[in-house]
Amino acid sequence: MTVFIAGDSTAAAYPVTLAPQAGWGQALPLFWDVPVVNEAIPGASARTSVEHLGMYQRIMDAIGPGDHLLICFGHNDGKHEQGRFAPPYGGYQDYLRRYVRGARERAARPVLVTSVERRAFGPEGTHGRYPDAMRDLAAAEGVPLIDLQAVSFRRWRELGPEATRELFLWLDPHPNYPRGSADDTHFTARGAIEVAGLLLEAAGGLLPAAVREPDAARLEWRPAEPVWSVDARSGERRREYVSTSREEVGRACREAEAVLPALDAAGPAGRAVLLEAMADVLDERVDILVYAADAETALGLPRLTAEVARTGGQLRLMAEVLRDGSFLDARIDTGGGAAGTGGGGPDLRRMNVPLGIVGVFSASNFPFAFSVGGGDTASALAAGCPVIVKAHPLHPETSELTLAALQEGARRAGLPEEVVQLVHGHEAGIALVTSPLVKAVGFTGSTAGGRFLHDLAKSRPEPIPFYGELGSLNPLVVTPGAAARRTGEIAAGLSASATLGAGQFCVKPGLVLAPAGAGLVEAMAGHFAGLGPQVLLGDGIRERFEEGAAAREAVPGLRVAAAGQAGQGTRQVAARLLTGPVSALDDSELLMEECFGPATVVLTYDDEDELVEALAAAPGNLTATLHSEPEEEKLAARLVAVMRDRAGRLVFDGYPTGVAVGWAQEHGGPYPATTEPTTTSVGAAAVFRFLRPVVYQDCPPHLLPEALRDDNPWRLPRRVNGVLTPP
Repeated sequence: MTVFIAGDSTAAAYPVTLAPQAGWGQALPLFWDVPVVNEAIPGASARTSVEHLGMYQRIMDAIGPGDHLLICFGHNDGKHEQGRFAPPYGGYQDYLRRYVRGARERAARPVLVTSVERRAFGPEGTHGRYPDAMRDLAAAEGVPLIDLQAVSFRRWRELGPEATRELFLWLDPHPNYPRGSADDTHFTARGAIEVAGLLLEAAGGLLPAAVREPDAARLEWRPAEPVWSVDARSGERRREYVSTSREEVGRACREAEAVLPALDAAGPAGRAVLLEAMADVLDERVDILVYAADAETALGLPRLTAEVARTGGQLRLMAEVLRDGSFLDARIDTGGGAAGTGGGGPDLRRMNVPLGIVGVFSASNFPFAFSVGGGDTASALAAGCPVIVKAHPLHPETSELTLAALQEGARRAGLPEEVVQLVHGHEAGIALVTSPLVKAVGFTGSTAGGRFLHDLAKSRPEPIPFYGELGSLNPLVVTPGAAARRTGEIAAGLSASATLGAGQFCVKPGLVLAPAGAGLVEAMAGHFAGLGPQVLLGDGIRERFEEGAAAREAVPGLRVAAAGQAGQGTRQVAARLLTGPVSALDDSELLMEECFGPATVVLTYDDEDELVEALAAAPGNLTATLHSEPEEEKLAARLVAVMRDRAGRLVFDGYPTGVAVGWAQEHGGPYPATTEPTTTSVGAAAVFRFLRPVVYQDCPPHLLPEALRDDNPWRLPRRVNGVLTPP
């Protein structure tokens, strides 16, 4: 016989990183040797356990004849947020009934368990009508019942307020709870053991009897999965970090929710001070940040030093955006109506407000500018949204050091350090996207990983925006005129751009369209052949690069025009330059996909129509680049029309690597470059991703936010009755 548990946080098993918190289901094995499968999940209600969390299905897939199923919900079922609510004499009973019937169909024994009481001492219980609804269902369906609510109600009153503090999660500052805890719902190990004992006592003959006295020292917490900082050059492990559990992600989300009012109250001016303070601390700690990042990424000290400066620049740009005030897009139509509307109408006052908590996924290739303190974090904080960052597994130490710098900046600005937090591990990323408290996600990474998380975000009970930067080929076109006049110049610049940072830039030109017989391939071959061995960011990236390069080399009609020097051992790769006719596109879709790393494909065309057709076959991209000559105006116009529909940034007679941070920048594009082509992740406009508009209609003046008051205390530019009005 196996005992299965369907329930919420009071029954759940916890990781060692949350000890001494424990659930009664975690404590049951201390009393007996019966196998326990504890599927309880913190925050679950009967409804969400069936509809969203997969708890019901996991249990039904595993339970069998002779097993017992303890069904214990009621703590969260009366909460209307997060899709958890079900009325006690309605949906709640229906979901419980589904568990009962599912167990019986599999010849298992269902047992209903009323919810354990909170630490409260009033005359009534704390779960409303839900315990009675469960009792009535048990009687109607002939289901065994353990009345844990009733026995715990009596027990807490017998012990009194002081003694029960030892059982509930009331803690002084603790390594896992630096600020302590005052929790009247969840239990310490002692409390979990106490509740498990009450349950077995109330069960009578429904469950096997205890065979020993429970020993708190034997209580087991789930081990934490390690996350290792690894030297990118040698492969040696440097330092161990701990992955973040689902429960810890939930706690981080609650802490982020608690600081939302402080960020909002700070206003644009206060948040500008915050961002500048964060940038200042990054500047102060640049040396330690860069040395850690170089060890984890092998990107080199000069490149990484410049990237820290760029990251500080992004934070300071967002401070400028806040002080400018136009990001709020304040609009006022007074009761008289805007010009040209025919007069009359309500008083309408519109502005942008924060979207809520934002989850950010760090990029592998930019450990600063697109990671913990990067553009997504800067723009979300500017909007007034707390941020929880999922650290990239290739640079956990850099992530922790960056977090410490940002949190020090928050303290200097007089704001809670929880305005930005960090989590580690695959499970934490999924928990972040699916947390009901998270209202938007920013992501930079692979197409496969981004699409998985995008679909997860959109399949939630409350779908949320997912701003993903995925894969981009970044086609570069060389016209016949440009090839004839600037072959050497273009070959040198293009080769440098394609292999910058070992080809690990999101805007690397991965596909080049050049005229046949122009000599561009031969000129580029000399540059590629002179390249030394390339160190990539990590083992997985290196393996996928080698696989991708080999697959492209196997495409009919393609050949390797040049290869860089091969390294010694297995941790370095050789850069590749591949070439063939544009007709190779007819044989493989692979040539229209990004190959992350130091490889570029040059396809040659014979005439203008062939060129335009090849360019039109390209998917969505972050950039598209054109090298042409003034006398080719007609051809250039044809090409630009195609480029505009396939890219977010059009580059002329230059190279796409190097994304300037400024007011007019666009770093986005049609899918698969991004999942939201109407937005940008770089530049001043990035803040709009994490804002939403609200209109106040006929609102009393004393209830209006500062941005919409007649006296305009924030001195904002506003559009009043259709007329843009400076402060």
